[in-house]
Amino acid sequence: MRVTLSPGRERPIRDGHPWVFSGAIQSERGDRQAAVAEVFDSAGGRLGSGFYSADSQIRVRMLAGDPLRVSAGGASAAGEGLPASAGVGVDYFERRLRAADAWRQRLLPAGTSGYRLLNAEGDGLPGWTIDRFGPVLVSQITSAGLEKLRGAAYEALGRIFPGSPILHLGDLAARREEGLPLVAETISGPLPREAPFEESGLHFVAELEGGQKTGFYCDQRDNRRLVESFARDRRVLDLFSHSAAFSLYALRGRARTVTAVESAGRLHELGRRLVIENHLDPGRTEFVTADVFEDLRRRAERKEIYDLVVCDPPPLARRRTHLEKAARAYKDLNRLALGRLAPGGLLLTFSCSGAIDSKLFRQILFAAAVEARVDLALLAPLAAAVDHPVSVFHPQGEYLKGWLAIVRGPLA
Repeated sequence: MRVTLSPGRERPIRDGHPWVFSGAIQSERGDRQAAVAEVFDSAGGRLGSGFYSADSQIRVRMLAGDPLRVSAGGASAAGEGLPASAGVGVDYFERRLRAADAWRQRLLPAGTSGYRLLNAEGDGLPGWTIDRFGPVLVSQITSAGLEKLRGAAYEALGRIFPGSPILHLGDLAARREEGLPLVAETISGPLPREAPFEESGLHFVAELEGGQKTGFYCDQRDNRRLVESFARDRRVLDLFSHSAAFSLYALRGRARTVTAVESAGRLHELGRRLVIENHLDPGRTEFVTADVFEDLRRRAERKEIYDLVVCDPPPLARRRTHLEKAARAYKDLNRLALGRLAPGGLLLTFSCSGAIDSKLFRQILFAAAVEARVDLALLAPLAAAVDHPVSVFHPQGEYLKGWLAIVRGPLA
């Protein structure tokens, strides 16, 4: 497939942005079922190659390293009469995967065998994320072009991790938008129900059956370590606690008490188990199964106060059409959380909604502090862990944003 951009629409691609939108295209020539397209400017200058999705608003997702260019003189695989996907095969995927894993092994904290192995555009392979939990690999493919090449992609993954179970997730909104099958598949196995792994010396498990996303949230690792560093002698409230990962770090950091609030009772059963398996003190831990908003209102009625609150909700705005409603929900949530903090108390609050950008999230915190009537100071911005790289050319990849903040007292 040859994709030619309209005049004046090549600048973002020349500057490194990986997405070619349908509205920027002047013409498309070739097989609409192609996995890979070559992209040219309106004057015929070649810009690179990427995964092709014939019916997507994001028509081409550009690949790092331009695998179709095979000579310094500018010839390409397609130009020599080969299929456009000829240069995007097992060897290409293997090189990209090995490069991604190599620098992670240098940067991950000691005692960590659960991490994001591949982060889509952040690693130059758009539409593909892989989490590794010990020997188990959990993969998400969300590009129609890559889906057509997944045999080569998984062969490359198997070369690097021979014998590892590989789970291919299917029920993803992004796959639905690309018209892809929504069924999970075992690429290689056997797969356990849970995948045990270590994170910074703590023992966790990823839920491979019925879990959320890939079974565990590796992106919060660095922020969990931050909570551990502040937890000593503090009363900690862990909101949307999932399997209590923040709580476990707080307990290891010698928190006075930890209260974990989560709506799914099965996750609290897992959290209680992990407290025991990590030889932490269950007597300092309370698990509350409840809607977080309702729970915070009850705590307000009882005038309960904490020294450190972690607020890590699921996405409240999955689409821009939900933005206004989600912004109100984030404001109410943070207002309620701020009301439960003692003077000098710390708040770690997050949004993983892609539609809520950093500027808007800061504005939401301003409104929440005004309504809570607290003097709130922002101490440091928070983001995803180091194994979730964001390309400087692709700001849309920065989905997780957060703040460490301190309540200095009531607002005068």
